[in-house]
Amino acid sequence: MTWENKSLLVLVLFFILSNAFGKDNSPNVIIILSDDQGWGATSVLIDPMVKNSASDFMETPYLERLANSGMRFTNGYSPHPNCSPSRASIQTGKSPAKLHMTDIIERKGGSTKTGTKLVTPPNLRGLPVDETTIAEQIKKYRPEYATAHFGKWHLGSKGPEYHGYDSSDGITSNREGNQNYKDNPKDIFGISERGTRWMSEQVQTGKPFFMVLAHYATHKRIEYRKSTLKKYQKKHAGARHNNAEYAAMTEDLNSGVGMVMKELNELGIADNTYVIYLSDNGAFPFMNPENTNGPVRGWKATLWEGGIRTPFIISGPGIHQGTVCDERIVGWDLFPTICEWLNIRELPEGLEGGSLTPVLTNQGVGKVKRDNDFMVFHWPRYVLGKGGIPSTVIYKDSLKLHYFYESDEWKLFDIKNDLAENVILNDSLNEQFDELKILMKKYLNDIDAGIPAKNPFYIETNDPALNHQETINNLMSNEIK
Repeated sequence: MTWENKSLLVLVLFFILSNAFGKDNSPNVIIILSDDQGWGATSVLIDPMVKNSASDFMETPYLERLANSGMRFTNGYSPHPNCSPSRASIQTGKSPAKLHMTDIIERKGGSTKTGTKLVTPPNLRGLPVDETTIAEQIKKYRPEYATAHFGKWHLGSKGPEYHGYDSSDGITSNREGNQNYKDNPKDIFGISERGTRWMSEQVQTGKPFFMVLAHYATHKRIEYRKSTLKKYQKKHAGARHNNAEYAAMTEDLNSGVGMVMKELNELGIADNTYVIYLSDNGAFPFMNPENTNGPVRGWKATLWEGGIRTPFIISGPGIHQGTVCDERIVGWDLFPTICEWLNIRELPEGLEGGSLTPVLTNQGVGKVKRDNDFMVFHWPRYVLGKGGIPSTVIYKDSLKLHYFYESDEWKLFDIKNDLAENVILNDSLNEQFDELKILMKKYLNDIDAGIPAKNPFYIETNDPALNHQETINNLMSNEIK
């Protein structure tokens, strides 16, 4: 074979491999994580079959553009109904139940307040150093990558730079997002500017990168640009949403996303960059004619759909534009997905997520393969002010089974056909009901999950501050019409 023919063969092989794995198998990856954003709280029509999966008041045009450039998931779930556990799960590819982090790190668990019937189990107070984060995995197997985490960390444990990130904002939590900066509400534009500047630096030095932009919006307290608020104060209220302040904060967050999208195009790397958008959990209801989270029941700190089903969008190389996927996915699927994108074959032991590439590369059709063909969300906690009570849910196929620890109640729903979780099917689907009960109990036992116990100091009380059932009833009557 001549030298010219050999050179041609090498060139052909290079292009074949490039097409198989993306541009030189070194795509960039960005996770944009919003805070407390509901499933129906953007202008993206998350589910084309459900009109109210898009807000009739809030406007998020850049999120619409992101969805139209990639794939939106009608059944996309955050890992947990509260902040720190979801963030730990995304970082590690394991469920909060398996990590034993089932509340924010400030709460240690084990409360014996006289107003609660149960004692909650211990809770991790920070991200364990022996858990491998996605950033550490990338640095180990793809050391040429740069890694960064800007915005809300809320996992303690010495901060992102102790867990594989080259650059970060440090050990941040909620407080850093409540500074009321002029023209920088919730530090939306500060986070986005630091992220875009860092991206530009990596491109200039020829480094591929992995970056997390973890926003404080749309968490309370509500902050917004005055100019954005004026727009919504003049706008005709929707039938579902009418909170001008919350809508302004939501659109400001959307504008921060737009900054990143514009920079990707200006840097010429948009075609080789995966962008993932999701929230850490659902929204608190706020004062709207209907629940902020859309046509789903519940909110943050509950395992009703409104607590864990959120916007979930992915765009990038090989993903057809404007596609919709009904496969149920969750935040702990991102770890193995990113590893596959980067051709990292070795994975840490105990991962519970499955790679999303089978559906991402097949226009949303297919199955995500995990060790279990079911999915469990565990919330053994009280958040009395939000009506949160100890519970666990399991999903399999179209069914969702709730268990409530205080009352020892089970409630089975067909979540595909009953988004509002109104029709209890325990008796009509008794075989499936029994199967899911067994699966849930076995899973919790296998991972040695923390389970609430009877509180020996519990005292019946009429104190409304301790009566969580009254809180739930009030929230339901005020927010769900």
